[in-house]
Amino acid sequence: MNGSPNIWAVILAVLLPPIGVWMVEGIGVIFLVSLILTCLAYVPGMIFSLVAVLRPDLMNGIRNR
Repeated sequence: MNGSPNIWAVILAVLLPPIGVWMVEGIGVIFLVSLILTCLAYVPGMIFSLVAVLRPDLMNGIRNR
C-alpha cells in the first residue's frame, strides 16, 4: 500500500480534477494548472490530474518552478 495513490484522489481526479490534485499536492502550481486546464476543457484537465495523482514524480519539473 505504500506509494500507491489514494483511491479517493483518483476518483476525484476523474470527476472533479482539481479536487483530486488538491488532495495529493495541496494548493500550488500543479493545482492551478489543473484548475485552468479543467476550466478550458474538461478532458485535458482530467488527464493532467490523473497524471499528477498517479505519477507525482513526473510533476517535479512543474513543482520546482
